[in-house]
Amino acid sequence: MKVAVVGLGIAGLSICARLALAGHDVTGFDQFEPMHERGSSHGDTRIMRLTPGEGGTYVALARRAAGLWRTWEGLAGRPLIEWTGGLMAGPRGSPFVTASQRLSGEPAALLRGDAIHPLTRGYVAMPYEWDVFRQQDSGVIAADATRSFLLRQAVRWGAKLAHNARVADGIEGPALRINGETRSYDAVVIAAGAWARRLLPEFAGKLAVKRRVVGWFTTPTPRLLPIICVDNEDGVYGMPAPGGRYKIGLHAVGGAVSDPDIVRPPDDADAARLTAHARMLLPKHESTPEHMARCLYTVTPDENFLIVPSSVHPRVLLFSACSGHGFKYAPAFGELAEEWLNERPSAELEAFMSQRASDVNRLGGLKN
Repeated sequence: MKVAVVGLGIAGLSICARLALAGHDVTGFDQFEPMHERGSSHGDTRIMRLTPGEGGTYVALARRAAGLWRTWEGLAGRPLIEWTGGLMAGPRGSPFVTASQRLSGEPAALLRGDAIHPLTRGYVAMPYEWDVFRQQDSGVIAADATRSFLLRQAVRWGAKLAHNARVADGIEGPALRINGETRSYDAVVIAAGAWARRLLPEFAGKLAVKRRVVGWFTTPTPRLLPIICVDNEDGVYGMPAPGGRYKIGLHAVGGAVSDPDIVRPPDDADAARLTAHARMLLPKHESTPEHMARCLYTVTPDENFLIVPSSVHPRVLLFSACSGHGFKYAPAFGELAEEWLNERPSAELEAFMSQRASDVNRLGGLKN
């Protein structure tokens, strides 16, 4: 089958690689250069959790992706995930923390927040009255290394990748106008993140683009610290990063973006907000960010993935893995796209395509 994939972030690259391996004639298009930093997939690290607190469908998808990550690591000739363990934390009775523990099936009792300071030798701290679940199956993904690997591997498996290729907005079927030339396909997958609203206007009301900022804080310890996911009003998340640094971001702070091509860079207000959380959660780290970067989130109202065919043409698929917490599932994205092409959806794909909240067991809130 002749397939076009629009958008070569982590989802689009995974889809190109898998479909090419399955024998399809695949061409992937991206409007920017390889390894660009304009979207949602760039950066040194992303969080990995085999037991996401967002519900059973996400847990099933993460476990499914785990074996595929090992395959990718074998092909890449290097580890792509470093297993650090994680701390899922929030105020007493936090639904996110409770769900994380329940879904993991681990019988261990919750820790109290004041146990974290001695547990990490003072490098991470939590309010003493908080609940904290120590999640073993968590770690850090080498994000840019994974993208770089997929750019090579997709081509090895037969995919054609075209960068600096602009697809015209307003797609109505499997014929695309690319750099002024019309090309026809048997099927089209739109994995364009923040630009998907332009390409498929019918979904514009279901996809919001949000500006988010992450910051890197210098750490004085060579120890590999755990990731953190914090259920508070800002949705703090953090992870160790290369170069003796710790990266934190705020899931719920940053504002909406009307044009993904015009996004203001990190500023003093972003630094101040990140610093406030770093002083509380990372007491031995430098409290001022050494560096900051912006990222685009593309999310649905309930923050569940939206993987659904166009109502205008059934052979056009929107594949929105809701930036921020999607990277961990990346190896499974290609499988989901293949299931759609073959019209044999798994339970996970059925849940996302049907958009039934009861199937996805949405929790809301933290999404990393």
